[in-house]
Amino acid sequence: MNQPLSQNGDQLSEYQQKFGSLQENCPVRAALDIIRGRWKPSILHELKEETRRYSELQRALPGISPQALTTQLKQLEADGLIERDVYAEVPVRVEYRLSEFGETLSEVMDGLEQWGMAYLAHREKNL
Repeated sequence: MNQPLSQNGDQLSEYQQKFGSLQENCPVRAALDIIRGRWKPSILHELKEETRRYSELQRALPGISPQALTTQLKQLEADGLIERDVYAEVPVRVEYRLSEFGETLSEVMDGLEQWGMAYLAHREKNL
């Protein structure tokens, strides 16, 4: 069976999250490991509302390097959370969107956002 390839020809399986017994025995750890990464939560947040082009994601995430964005997108795609659509135009247009499975994270991410806001308010109050 052929593995899906990334845009530059790498096999996406190279970017899939590796699991050990810790993740297999703890679903919370497995979930956190999939979305862990400096930029993954922000990328998922940006894709929650609409499909985005690579350049749009780069503008929405100031400070992210092209290499980091590319790697994180490949990891999210390999883990089935996002899908990439390539259009045969000149120049080539590539768009990213949440996969159907990735959309199931929206409610979880909304909950994390609410908790994060409460935490930041709590932290500010206790400083």
